Amino acid sequence: MPVKTMQKLTYKTSLRIALPAFFTILLFVTAIFYILLPQLEQSFVSRKQEMIRELTETVWSLLESYHERELTGELTVEEAKHRAALRIAKLRYGPEKKDYFWINDMVPRMIMHPYRRDLEGQDISLFQDPNGKYLFVEFVRIVKEQGAGYVDYMWQWKDDPVKITPKLSYVKGFAPWGWIIGTGMYIDDVHAEIGEIRTKLTIISTGILLIISSLAFYSIRQSILADRERLRIFLEREKLLHSLEESNERFRNLVETTSDWIWETEQDGKYTYVSPRVEALLGYPPKEVIGRTLIDFASPNQAALGSASYSQLLQSGQPFNGFEITCLGKKGQIVVLETNAVPIFGDQGELSGYRGVARDITERKIALEALKKSRDDLHASLEETVGSLSSTVEKRDPYTAGHQQRVDILACAIARELGLGEVQIEGLHIAALLHDIGKITLPSEYLAKPARLSHEERAVVRCHPTVGFEILKTIHFAWPVAEIVHQHHEHLDGSGYPQGLTDEEILLEAKILTVADVVEAMSSHRPYRPSLGIERALDEIRSGRGIRYHAPCVDACLYLVLHKKIAFGAEDNSQEFQ
Repeated sequence: MPVKTMQKLTYKTSLRIALPAFFTILLFVTAIFYILLPQLEQSFVSRKQEMIRELTETVWSLLESYHERELTGELTVEEAKHRAALRIAKLRYGPEKKDYFWINDMVPRMIMHPYRRDLEGQDISLFQDPNGKYLFVEFVRIVKEQGAGYVDYMWQWKDDPVKITPKLSYVKGFAPWGWIIGTGMYIDDVHAEIGEIRTKLTIISTGILLIISSLAFYSIRQSILADRERLRIFLEREKLLHSLEESNERFRNLVETTSDWIWETEQDGKYTYVSPRVEALLGYPPKEVIGRTLIDFASPNQAALGSASYSQLLQSGQPFNGFEITCLGKKGQIVVLETNAVPIFGDQGELSGYRGVARDITERKIALEALKKSRDDLHASLEETVGSLSSTVEKRDPYTAGHQQRVDILACAIARELGLGEVQIEGLHIAALLHDIGKITLPSEYLAKPARLSHEERAVVRCHPTVGFEILKTIHFAWPVAEIVHQHHEHLDGSGYPQGLTDEEILLEAKILTVADVVEAMSSHRPYRPSLGIERALDEIRSGRGIRYHAPCVDACLYLVLHKKIAFGAEDNSQEFQ
């Protein structure tokens, strides 16, 4: 839709909202001031007329009650008339209690008037108001013709003889006595009350009108703002649609040119979309892949092994990464694919399928296999080298043959019991096999001496950890092998050698190696003494637990030996794991 058309439509919408609001306000003003208010004024005057009529009827009933007392003989005619006149003369009503009743007869002669005593007993047939109206003669005429009725004239305002105002009175004749009883309302008072009503109604109407106008203005303004917002949204939508077309085009180009195979599947794994890249990977055009699953392209062995796990991934409703499967291309070529995917959910949150990518990792897998083989070869070479170095020491010290292997087995068992990782255990294994390599520099007679070594000879022997460190420190290991060998005779309390290190300065692997070395040495034969036995060895580490020896290592060693997870045979130096 063009922008000008949208603007024109917006203007028409605002006008359709504004016009009803304007006519509503106009109708409200007309109804209030030209229909409702005149009706209220007329109704008010009618109620006033009805009020003075009812009041006159009430006072007339009072005359009738005195007449009844006359008829019963309770009062004479003169007494009844006198009492009735006195009673009525005292009656007042209205806001100021100044509205009154009067009595004249059919002559007419004034019988009683509370504010015109000067007229009482006088013939008032010639009495005129300022307009020349013979009002009392008119009262007589109305009573004679109708019995009762309304008469308008000019009269003094209540008890003020100077102020003359229009008045409307209701008169009714009392035939038994020939009297006319009446009361009236002042037109100015009625107009004043109507004016107050008009003022209040005007204020209320003005307030309502202002509220309606404000609401109408607010509605119109909000409509205009909404139209502007719709126009802005429309323009942004046009831009977004244009950007979306460009984005779709870019995405299409990326999908078609990327080296990865982009796909979508239903919940059961059947492809609903595949990018053209699939033909470069597997040799199948996209139309031959639609409706099939990844397992359909797997090699026979992989199809049997991977079908269940792939189905489980699709049913989980969770993203998955790194799912590898070996496929056969259209020409029989082997293609290893790595698949990553995220789930697609419907409007109700139900799983409807998956969207993901598949990448050819054949070359990477070949490279990894080659690297693994190289690593295995290197590890085997390292084991052979370490074994050769270890056997070199044992050839110089035949009485301790097998000591390093037994220490290695026990140390690695302790490490596993402590929960160390396999990489860390492998470093400990190398260090255990080489921990006594420094002895190759010691004199043979020291190693094979059947008696206790002298102080000087022990000092020379105690140099072997340092010599081992010097030998190993130039060899590049993936673990701190030289430091472990250097520290394997250190104690937590600093009583060890050669550096006198304490707890925090000693590597965990060295602490493990120390416990394993002590237990194995004490439970094996030496040139200068027979085996002290495994119990003596365990007592040694118990007594030094937490003082010389690392407490968790001691606990692990005791558990392994006492629960027969590992056993030492003093006679044949054999090891057995359960």
